[in-house]
Amino acid sequence: MTPHEPTPERPGLSAAARAVVAALAVLALAWCAWASLRDGASRMISDYAVRARVPAAAYSAAQLTPEDPEAHYALAGLLADTGDAAGAARSYDRAVALRPRDYVIRLELGKVKDEAGDSEGALEEFRAGARLAPYYAQPRWQLGNALLRAGRRGEAVEELRRAAESDPGLYPNFVQTLWYAGGRDPQSLALEARPRTPDETLTVVRFLIKAGAAGDGVRVLRQSAAAPSEEARRALLSDLLNAGDYADAYDIWSGGRGTGRGAVADGGFEAEARTDDEGFGWRFARDAAALSLSLDAESPRQGARSLRVEFAGNSDPSAAPVSQLVVVEPGARYRLSFSARTKELITGGPPFLQVNSAARGEALASSPAFAPGTSGWRDYSVEFTAPAGAEAVRLSLRRQACASSPCPAFGSVWLDAFELKRL
Repeated sequence: MTPHEPTPERPGLSAAARAVVAALAVLALAWCAWASLRDGASRMISDYAVRARVPAAAYSAAQLTPEDPEAHYALAGLLADTGDAAGAARSYDRAVALRPRDYVIRLELGKVKDEAGDSEGALEEFRAGARLAPYYAQPRWQLGNALLRAGRRGEAVEELRRAAESDPGLYPNFVQTLWYAGGRDPQSLALEARPRTPDETLTVVRFLIKAGAAGDGVRVLRQSAAAPSEEARRALLSDLLNAGDYADAYDIWSGGRGTGRGAVADGGFEAEARTDDEGFGWRFARDAAALSLSLDAESPRQGARSLRVEFAGNSDPSAAPVSQLVVVEPGARYRLSFSARTKELITGGPPFLQVNSAARGEALASSPAFAPGTSGWRDYSVEFTAPAGAEAVRLSLRRQACASSPCPAFGSVWLDAFELKRL
């Protein structure tokens, strides 16, 4: 071809063909727009149906977009809430067919079948959910509970345990489920729960204590050799005290290093006292009106310090400014000795020392009232018998009731040299 030869024309679409292509493009765009509008409308209707709890609206959304699993899922949930298990199962089945790898839909379908009494169908769906999400807790938790209801306890426990391993937050529920499934047998629970961490061990122990099996709970703790945190130790101590298991509570409180039954802890007030001690040391009243407590190094009865109680106005005579729990042998006879002195003590309700049963609160013995005015150290002793079945007594400083109310007190009282002996 020379430079002067004309370029041949390329064959192109005829005008009619171009018109057809343009029309098809317009139709495609229109269809896409309609599909988008339809899908959006369906989702909007489904959202409204769920929020307003209107199954009819959800049914319309499912008809509008029959290939949308979300529409069938929303409809199924509303039908299940209204008690239409059969209708819910059909809608969930349709959602599963459209989205077969969605474990959440499988779980919901399993729940509906379980409620309808189709235990085998429910197990099939829960197993499918567990296969689709093997590391998720909920599929195995649902499967385990379904197996338990079906009477297949061994399989159920394994699935529930695997769920708790995936989600440690389920472990307390796992323990509770084991308790009721095992006929409330403490030994069976301790064997099947298999706590792996100190927190899990504490969960089992605290559950057993609250269930009335404190001894079994403490045994689990000792066998595990777990070292609870300070916060956990306090919680465990509180549980044991509330359960009335004072002997084990004392072991937890003292860390196994206490003086044992029948001994007052820090009878000479040489250690730092704590106002919030819920255990077996001296417990000072907090935020008590018109009185204060302090450790005083001036003229103690023995050792380096004594306890000073300063009265400065109206206070409740029945409230104990200072007290201590002491573990005792049930039915044993004891003598409590201590020393007290006063300074400028003025009150119509003089203070005294009382011994009460820790469990039932009844008074077992009381000292004479302390002398008013100012007096030097005076030695006191009281004898009492620990009630049968009582593991602890409470020593408390109290005041006698006044003839009239209010009942103010002014001045100071010192306490020291507490000692408890078994007779």
